[in-house]
Order: sequence, then structure tokens, then C-alpha cells
Amino acid sequence: MERYKNIKFISSIGIVFLLIVVSNLEFFSILGIGLFVFFGTKFFFELGHKIEIRDIMILIAVLQWIIGPVLSYEFIPDHKFYYMAVDIETYMAYVVPASFAFAGGLYFPIWNKRIDENVIIDNIKVFLKDNKNFDLILIVIGSVARISTDYFPNSLKFAVILVSEIRFIGLYFLLLNNRKYKWIIIIIVFLWLFLFALNHGMFHQLILWIGFFVVIYFFIIKPNIRKKVIIISSLLVLILVIQTVKHQFRKLSGSTNKTELFVNLVQDNFVESNNFASSNNLEASITRINQGWIVARIMRWTPAHEPFANGETIRASIINSLLPRFLVPEKTSYGGGRTNFERFTGKKLSNTTSMGLSLIGEAYANYGVTGGAFFLFCFGFFIKFYINQIYRISIKHPILLLFLPLLFLQVIKAETDFAIILNHLLKASLAVYIVFFGLRRFLGINT
Repeated sequence: MERYKNIKFISSIGIVFLLIVVSNLEFFSILGIGLFVFFGTKFFFELGHKIEIRDIMILIAVLQWIIGPVLSYEFIPDHKFYYMAVDIETYMAYVVPASFAFAGGLYFPIWNKRIDENVIIDNIKVFLKDNKNFDLILIVIGSVARISTDYFPNSLKFAVILVSEIRFIGLYFLLLNNRKYKWIIIIIVFLWLFLFALNHGMFHQLILWIGFFVVIYFFIIKPNIRKKVIIISSLLVLILVIQTVKHQFRKLSGSTNKTELFVNLVQDNFVESNNFASSNNLEASITRINQGWIVARIMRWTPAHEPFANGETIRASIINSLLPRFLVPEKTSYGGGRTNFERFTGKKLSNTTSMGLSLIGEAYANYGVTGGAFFLFCFGFFIKFYINQIYRISIKHPILLLFLPLLFLQVIKAETDFAIILNHLLKASLAVYIVFFGLRRFLGINT
């Protein structure tokens, strides 16, 4: 990896220089694209050498906050619904510095060295020698929890769903075991998730868990550049396929065989190349990665028609996440975002629609341009601190490292509000603790 350590600087500076020379983009947009290229190359060349949740967070955020909006301004500026409500200079003058601040918080201070993941993985292999069936135990526990979810009251359902996700964590330990039929088990688990996604028309979890699996798989097998390119390209094609057909799928899936419908839509959009390359599909692809249209509406409406919240939604999110309902019976739910969306954008939503402000949008709605950027820096630093604690604990409890994807499943999504992020992080942490306690207390596994 040493010979590639400077390529992220060279590639990002090269892209910035090229865009300055040949494009008409304003300066902040070019800087934002450079930020994406920097962390994109960093993430690619460090795959197989590190498990870097922070780079995933930054890439998803910049893709939805900067790259999507740039494409929207350039190619669909007059979209009837997903248009950008402020000019590009106003939008990028907030979002790009705020994104840099977010990345800066995640890596502050940059000279702080983290514990080597390879040492922890070696300790996990030692653990598995004494607990050969640990992978199967997690897969079975998670599968049983998934099957039984509907039998629990709503107050406990989210906790059971979190526990059910450990079946995917079990797959990571399965990769480290030399089981004869381990790939059959892996395919069955992901096929189950795919069918669940088809049934509910929700594909986020599928994409995220496959993505996390690829990251852990790379770290374990240490692939060469060619293999990384092939697998990542395949993953990107899968995401493109899903993003292209999912809107049509949701509209048509009410009264037909959902698997057959999905296959037919893929054939229609990808076998017929003219349809795939149509302006409608291009427009749909841009709108799906553009979270900026919401941020732009917030910037247009707030504070012109609605004053800055000055931390109100942030404080409410912390109270809602930390205190149980019986202590604060009047507390409201900020997850889902309907109330805040209508309040800070001035746009009414239908009864069946719910949208969030996103972390960067909520930061602006509370603190404005400068305060919003500072909040994102602080949030990034908090995430970095949390990850460092996971690594510190993993010295004594090495298997905790492979639970990182479960802990960050909702945290890495750039479109989620602060309430959802904090709520997931706290409840997932509690769920992992309960799993560890249960394994030790009832199965005698010293985690």
C-alpha cells in the first residue's frame, strides 16, 4: 500500500486543476469534487488493509450533498419537484465547507494513530479456535430473531430487529472459518435478505450489508488491485440496477409476483440499452443521489420564514434517545422527519410521505452556515471518538471489531436526521452489549 499512499493527493489535485481549466463550475463545487476524489482513492487503495467506516461515511455524504447537487444543477436545473431552490454559489458556499468540516472532525487530529486491525483479526482467529461454532451461533440467533420479530410488541420490535442483524456479523466470522459449505450459507443469508427487500420494496439494508460484507471480505483475503476493481465494479452495477428499477418496482408491486416483476424490470432497463440510457433514467439516477434539494429548500425557507432553531431539534433528539418514555411522557419523536421537514422547508407532505432534513440540513436549520459547519465538525469528532473506543475495547474483546457494521448501519447514511443516527448508535450499542452478555451468561462464551 505504501507505493499508493500519495495517489489520493495527486488524483484529487489533478481533478481540481483539470476542472478549473476546462469546466465552468464555480470554485466550491470543484473543491467538493476534489474532496470526493481524495476519499474515493483513499478508500479504494486502503481496502484490504483497513476497516475504515469514516471513509464510507464521507463518501456517501459527499456523493449526496455535493456530487448529486452538482449533477442536478448541470443537467436537471428545472426539475418540477427535485429542483435546487437556491443558486449553486449560495448552496455550495455552505455545503462544501461543512463537508470539509465533517471530514476534518472524523480525522482530527490526523496524527493520532489507531490500533492495527490486523492484530485484532489475529486475536479473533485465536478466539475462533476455542469457539469453532461461534459463526453459526450468531447466524442462528440472528435468524431466529428475524423470524420472530412480528411476534413482539412494537416497543420491543426495534431491539429484536437489531439483534436479528447479527446474522450478518456471523458471516464475517464464517469467512474466518474453514467450513466446507460456507459460501452456500453466505448465499442463503443474502438471498433471504434480497427476498425480504423485494417483499417490502426497501433495498437500503440489502445494499449496506452487501457493502459491509465486501469491506470485511477484502480485509480478510487481501485482494490485488484487479480483484478489487472487478468486485467493486460488480457492486456498483448492482446498486445501479436497484436504483434504476426500484421506483417502478414500488409502483407496480402491489398485485403481481414481486420476484418476476423485479426480473422483468431489470430486463426492460438493461437488455434494452436505449431504455437504460434514456433521459428519464438519467434524471431518476441524479435525483436519487441528490439529497441537496432538501438542503436547498431549507436554506431558502430558513431563516427567511422560519427562524433558526438554535439547537432545539438537537437537544430534543438527545433527550428522546437518552431518556425512556416513562420519564418524559410528553417527548416527541423526531425520527422520520415529517414535522421538521415541513417546518424548515415550508413544504407540506402527504399523509403517506415522510422525509428527513439530513444531518447537514438539520445543522443549517439549527445553526446557520458557520454554526452548521462547526456542528458537523463536532459530530465528526464524536464519531471518531466513538470508533476509537471500539478499537480500544477490541484489544481485550477482539470480536467487537466485526460488530462495527451493525453499530454504524444507520449512522453512515447521509440522508438521516440526527435523531435517527443517535438513536440507532445508542440502541445498537446496547443490543451488542446484551448479545455479549447473553453469550457469556447462557452459552459460556467468553467474548
